[in-house]
Amino acid sequence: MTNALAETTEAGSKDPALPATPAPPVVAEEVELRTLAVEAEFVGLVQQPNAVARPSFLRRHGLFIGTVVVPVFVAALYLFVIAAPRYVSETSFIVRSTTPNVANNLALAVQSNTGAARAVDETYVVNDYLTSRDVVEQLVKNNNLLAILNRPGADFVFRFPTFWLPDNSERLYRRFQWMTTAEVDTSTNISKVEVNAFRPEDAHAVTVALLGYAEALVNKLNTRAYQDAQKTADRFVELATREVEAIEAELKGFRDTSGVVDPGIESEAQLKVITNLWTELARIEATIAQESALTPGKPGLKNLEEQAKAYRAAIEKRKLEMAGSSASMAAKLEKFEQLMLRRALAVKTLESAVANREKARQDATQQHLYIQLITQPTLSLDYPKYPRSIRDMLAVLAVSLIVFYLLSSLRKITSEHTA
Repeated sequence: MTNALAETTEAGSKDPALPATPAPPVVAEEVELRTLAVEAEFVGLVQQPNAVARPSFLRRHGLFIGTVVVPVFVAALYLFVIAAPRYVSETSFIVRSTTPNVANNLALAVQSNTGAARAVDETYVVNDYLTSRDVVEQLVKNNNLLAILNRPGADFVFRFPTFWLPDNSERLYRRFQWMTTAEVDTSTNISKVEVNAFRPEDAHAVTVALLGYAEALVNKLNTRAYQDAQKTADRFVELATREVEAIEAELKGFRDTSGVVDPGIESEAQLKVITNLWTELARIEATIAQESALTPGKPGLKNLEEQAKAYRAAIEKRKLEMAGSSASMAAKLEKFEQLMLRRALAVKTLESAVANREKARQDATQQHLYIQLITQPTLSLDYPKYPRSIRDMLAVLAVSLIVFYLLSSLRKITSEHTA
């Protein structure tokens, strides 16, 4: 544009119709400056859309790097470089009982067709005990658990203690839960135990120790059951004995008060006397009737009538003694029979309690609960089971990609709403 303007100016100056008048230098310089400004403004308008700076590499790929690349790199670094191998020892067992609960285990007893049945409740009890704090204390005291968790070559994640797992009982218990798993198969009630350690012999030793503690717990349950049964039997015997003694004392008081040892025997004797009196009265009355018919005025009839009268009075007296008053033999016999019945029941109860106590003593010599091993503790010397590097890497990658997808989708939605 500057060249064209200059040419036009030059041509105008060479026009023969006009006089050649030189342009003032100030005006030419001003025109040139204005021309340069117009050109700069035009160039700026044309190039302005392309003048925006492109975002940096981190801004464009930072989310992917932070959610995928970094986690996968850290996981690979740990799994393939830092992680120490951990060996596994496994075992499985079932708790059986020689005295199954018929109400709960009838179907199991029929299916097994043996004298032992599965002790379902006890299986869960033993399984929970194997991962309890009590077992951790026993392992620390008797099986050198702290040294097993701090072997040379152990990595910082699973070593104990470490900078992020301080040395205290609670952290030790949490670390032991990573080391040991105990699960019960609900369909078979078989308990499966798995122990991992930095050395195969350590894992095997801990597994054997756990089985020993399980056996000790079962024996403790047996002992507690035997003691409870024995204590209950002794208490029943004591109560029955006290009941018998109380009834005997009451019976003695009754005899002392009534003056009768056995009202039943006394009643039989009274009945026999009354029977004899009736027999004698009948004989006398028959004699009186005969004498009155043969010799009505005989002097001996008066004596016979007096004898008959005396017999009748004796019979009535005996009847009153047998029944008809609170002090009669019938009332005494009723009280006596009640006491004898209570005594018989108390004696039967005492005999049953004594028999149960003897049975409890005999049961104490038998083992009602016991652990039946399904598989012996394994000693894995060939290869470590953990870490599962490939599987864990794929898991980290999958989770990282999911997180990246969610965050990127969220960022896209947020940018669309704020645009």
